[in-house]
Amino acid sequence: MSTTVLLVRHGQTESNASDRMSRRDEALNEVGYTQIRRLSSRLAGLPIASIYTSPLKRAYDTATILNEPHQLELKVMEGLAESHLGDWEGLSSAEIKQRWPEEWRQLATDPSDLVMPNGESVRQLTERAIQAFRDVVQSNQGKLVTVVTHAPVIGVLVAHVLGVSNSILPRFQIDSGSLTVIEADEARSQLVTLNDTCHLAKIVRG
Repeated sequence: MSTTVLLVRHGQTESNASDRMSRRDEALNEVGYTQIRRLSSRLAGLPIASIYTSPLKRAYDTATILNEPHQLELKVMEGLAESHLGDWEGLSSAEIKQRWPEEWRQLATDPSDLVMPNGESVRQLTERAIQAFRDVVQSNQGKLVTVVTHAPVIGVLVAHVLGVSNSILPRFQIDSGSLTVIEADEARSQLVTLNDTCHLAKIVRG
């Protein structure tokens, strides 16, 4: 029996809008709330059995809005949290590129072996994300579930499902408020939809 996993990236925050790396607890901004209310309306009629979320505020608030039509008990999973950014916390892309040019090159070309200074490695992120994904699938055989998380987590899960290395990560993007769909069973997982933002027409995305 296959499990359908709706991977949702949280709505936009001020850090997203200003192109800054952030793991800290941060609320959605006005655009972010609009994005997620649009997505909530889109998913309202689906028979969602469970909603899992990263513990960070932007994800939890996103999950809360998505849960309004369903009234489920939200399930918080640490494995779905944002990357531990270390010295990159709060910095813009331009600042990181200037201070850590080699690491920035890795991030932009092949982040498979990237370790953020005093932070988490992409391999560590991948291991915990895949374990969380497996736990969700195992607990929801034959069901439809929603998982609210962050762009790096969705990215490594897409690579995992496709059976490729994380070198693919710079080749696609995961927008705020987007929907990525995976069908998973014991034999295999299949990517159905990547970065679907049709519900965000005419909204500024980030």
